[in-house]
Amino acid sequence: MSGERGSRRSGVVLTVATIAIGLGSIPGFLFGYLGAVFEDDLGISEPALGVLIGVFFGATGLASTVGGAWAERLGAHKAVGLDMLVVAAGLLLAVLVPTFPSLLVMAAVTGAGYALSNAGTNMAVAASIAPARHGIAMAVRTAGVPAVGAIQSLVGVAAAATFGWRPVLAVVVPVIVVVAVLCFWLLPAARSSGDPAAAVVEAHDLVGDGPGTPRRARLPAGFAWYPIAAFLLIAGTQPIYSWSVLYLDEVGGLSVPLAGALASIGSAVAVVAMIVLAGRFDRTGGDRVRPVVLLTATATIGVALLWLGILAGPVSMTAGLVLGGLAQLTAIGMMHAAVVATAPHLVGRASGATMAGYYLGALLSAPLFGLSVDATGGYGLGWGVSVALVAASVLCFVRCRSVTAQATAARA
Repeated sequence: MSGERGSRRSGVVLTVATIAIGLGSIPGFLFGYLGAVFEDDLGISEPALGVLIGVFFGATGLASTVGGAWAERLGAHKAVGLDMLVVAAGLLLAVLVPTFPSLLVMAAVTGAGYALSNAGTNMAVAASIAPARHGIAMAVRTAGVPAVGAIQSLVGVAAAATFGWRPVLAVVVPVIVVVAVLCFWLLPAARSSGDPAAAVVEAHDLVGDGPGTPRRARLPAGFAWYPIAAFLLIAGTQPIYSWSVLYLDEVGGLSVPLAGALASIGSAVAVVAMIVLAGRFDRTGGDRVRPVVLLTATATIGVALLWLGILAGPVSMTAGLVLGGLAQLTAIGMMHAAVVATAPHLVGRASGATMAGYYLGALLSAPLFGLSVDATGGYGLGWGVSVALVAASVLCFVRCRSVTAQATAARA
């Protein structure tokens, strides 16, 4: 009976964490999926949309190292619940004050708050699920982001075009508040076994031997390769989600609703495939980083197909959207499992350090991609650079394999 109760409890934690991480990402993808609506309603240009996207993810990156430490200090339940309240408040601000400056404030504040959810949900899932199942658990948790993205691209785009974006966001706000209550109530504290007194340290101490940092509070040697690899991965693949609808519309010649539907279908396929693949990797066991290397290589091919779509048309674009999205999402889920395996006693800080690189990549990717489109009048330069960045992430994750292997051997 106790085993059944534990299993149910783990399922509840995973469900709440998955929903929360998805809802927390809404502001980050809002300006990509509803970009055409914001252009028409508020006159926001494509580079400005890129700035809003970049500010959200950049704020998450800048806050991630401190956010990971604070998540350990507050506990997972309070960290994630607090972020949900911040997201609800930010969306409400956008509804009540529909101007570019208010959207900019919303993007910055909710982006910083998202750092708490990234670390907090990782902590909650890692503490509630057996290590042998961390791959599929982290994949399911990560699936919350594309699941909410699919709803945004399919339902949100159509609803915003029909009723306006403000009524749509107004409906979402109370839903997020309810989820905040569930986070406070149902998620565990899941604080790490590291020294609580060292929970808040300088950002530069999180990935090395910073002055005054207790030995047991340090991340493994060479851990900085994870933030670097994550930076390159998201810098190269972020346009798949932030710009795919506009790309299919402007270059592929598809209508915005149809482009949104294709993006939604691609996300749905990616979510299912991600969970299936993660479960298979769990059953195989062994090296947690090798799958990430293979998946980032596959993501490189997907982004290359999107690039080729400029000449080959919507078929290549759609294939790249599905393959690139599937590989990227699965790589991210498995990357979280690899981070936990590398630093199991400092999950909050390890997650924070990794996601700092990840979201700083998004900070540069989104606005620079938009600027490249505006400057060149096309998408060729943006997709070409994206291919190079994802390819570089493959090499960095190869280096991460040895970091994890050395950290595992040191604990043995």
